[in-house]
Amino acid sequence: MKLVLTTIGQGKVAIVESAEKADERKGEMYISHAVARYNVEKGNFVDVSAKGWNPEGRLYVLAEDM
Repeated sequence: MKLVLTTIGQGKVAIVESAEKADERKGEMYISHAVARYNVEKGNFVDVSAKGWNPEGRLYVLAEDM
């Protein structure tokens, strides 16, 4: 599984763990686990994985979009 920077729902910026390829035409891109961890630790993204919104794995939403 890879982490993909994308948008979900009504344009919320998110980091999604997924087996699917990033759709670069839509502006999606892969990010490292270290970059995701850093941004969660700094409070830029909020871990909402426990809510079960992403059946494939982890999900982090941009704090400003919460």
